[in-house]
Amino acid sequence: MNVGVVGIGRVGLPFAAVSSKRYDTLGVDIDPSIVERVNRGDKFDEPMLNEYLKKHDLKASTEFRELGKRDVVFVCVGSQTPGIGYSAKNLISALEHVMPYLLSKNQVLVVMTTVPPLSVKEELIPFFHDEGLENRISGICYNPTMIALGDAIRGFETPDYLLIGESNDRSGEVLESFWKGIVSKKVPIFRSSILNVALAKYSLNTALTLKITLMNAITELAEALGGDIDIQAEILKADPRIAGTKMFKGGLGYGGTCFPVDIEALRSECEKVGLPTTLADTIQALNDRQVKRSVSLIESYGKKRISVLGATYRPNTSVVVASQSLQIAERLAKDGYEVMIYDPMGLEGAKARLGKSAMYSTGLDKALSFGNVLFLGVEWPEFQQLGKDSFQRDQVVIDPWRILRSKGLDCTYVGYGLGKQ
Repeated sequence: MNVGVVGIGRVGLPFAAVSSKRYDTLGVDIDPSIVERVNRGDKFDEPMLNEYLKKHDLKASTEFRELGKRDVVFVCVGSQTPGIGYSAKNLISALEHVMPYLLSKNQVLVVMTTVPPLSVKEELIPFFHDEGLENRISGICYNPTMIALGDAIRGFETPDYLLIGESNDRSGEVLESFWKGIVSKKVPIFRSSILNVALAKYSLNTALTLKITLMNAITELAEALGGDIDIQAEILKADPRIAGTKMFKGGLGYGGTCFPVDIEALRSECEKVGLPTTLADTIQALNDRQVKRSVSLIESYGKKRISVLGATYRPNTSVVVASQSLQIAERLAKDGYEVMIYDPMGLEGAKARLGKSAMYSTGLDKALSFGNVLFLGVEWPEFQQLGKDSFQRDQVVIDPWRILRSKGLDCTYVGYGLGKQ
């Protein structure tokens, strides 16, 4: 099977790298700089990606005509649109570059780009119909990504499940065969219509953000009542009526390039079809609250020097988009505090966002000694190595994720969700 991947950015490139492990894969992008980086063997910051690119020899090109030789063509371009979440505009623009080279009855087109269900129904499917695409190729599939940046390779290789929306049985069979060459036979594969799968993508991410928001609300309640959020999480995970055991952990809210946009898109979709936006509005408001309450807590100690440890939206990535830890640093800086930020991968992104309003440390030790208050905003593995000797007695450590709860610190320690007994 010969595979083409259109759009080799933060999501498309790890996917193409995983595909190249099993199939002859070509990455195609309109941006010559990313193509040159791949072909030169430049380094990328996604874990395991450099190893895969070197070992499996993925090639990249700016020539869309080379897609004519590919059996399966995946399209993985950005679709985020300020104010409404997602739109089909960028995707359709990319497809217009691809269409001239989809001419064989043996080819399958696979859209991986997130597209709102209403846009699928009113824009994407009519676009394919107007182009007569189903009469030219074997079929069309929608195969949304369900991975997290910083864990993309593992996410593609060992997913919990796969979603395949298909225009016909033949195209779905081809895509299912592709994935069976990569993932375990135990991974469930759900096949349905393209519209159903587009709706499922929204349903899943809304449920995940709701779970995060639920745990953060219970975290505050545990603090107020003298409870322990980690015990609450273990009990909730044991109940089979509540799906899955992941994300039952109070801390900060969600961030990154997907969840915030998913909720914005959910609100937009509800508005368009005349439904209440209550669910999206509530999730967003409770998520925003985590930033506000963290800033209030830090400021309540009356200390002027604040070290914010972690600037990315999650560990093992350089992405700072919608990072709550960085939002907290930004608000503290605006309120006149001296803020120093440390992050092993996200300093450049932090600098681009905050500029000269904050200080930046490339070493953890400097950040540890700077702050009167230290805020552990991201669960970076190196923070787990900190202990009693890492802090001074007069410092305050605020730890939303309770990374250090068992370390017996001599300084003032505040772990979210741990009420006073």
